[in-house]
Amino acid sequence: MVGDETTVAGGLPGLPRREPYRTWPGSLIVIGVILVLVGALIVWDDNTSGAEPIEPGTTVEVGNGVSFVPADGWFLLDERTTPGSQATVASRGGTFTVEAGTWFDPLPGLVERTSRTILADGSLRLIGDGVSFHTDGGLTGTRLAFAGSGVQGRAWVAVDDQADVSVVVYASSPPETFQQVSGQVDAMIDSIRMNGADA
Repeated sequence: MVGDETTVAGGLPGLPRREPYRTWPGSLIVIGVILVLVGALIVWDDNTSGAEPIEPGTTVEVGNGVSFVPADGWFLLDERTTPGSQATVASRGGTFTVEAGTWFDPLPGLVERTSRTILADGSLRLIGDGVSFHTDGGLTGTRLAFAGSGVQGRAWVAVDDQADVSVVVYASSPPETFQQVSGQVDAMIDSIRMNGADA
């Protein structure tokens, strides 16, 4: 054996031994930087992709004579908006979806259907029983509350018996921002009009 070389079978010298050096601290730093960049891109994409800025005070026509005014700073989500039946707006604090359709049965049937829709997600549960509500805009119906892993929300269900038009509204956000956006959500609920009628 000469120096730090090792001898292999047949008497031939092997590769010199190297002192091991640590690579994990540098690797962790690189992984951390990648995660931060990817996380920032995801947040940026979630808040801008398919989102259309809305001028303050703009009335969004959902369909079937149903309209509402989004809160300032909320964006219209094109990919979750279906002209004539559904419109969704969002902010960094949550989403607000208004669905308008035809409904020929009494309100309890639509409340039951909405409850099933919420529970069909599998990760959501209803909180308590539905309670009656009435808005400044003349919307009257039943409000449901729901929660799940990382989400908290409410659903408002209303039927215009004379026009056979239904309105179902879903508002949800992470629990930590739920209270922050609740005032804006209430204002949007109050802004809903059915058949274009004023309050």
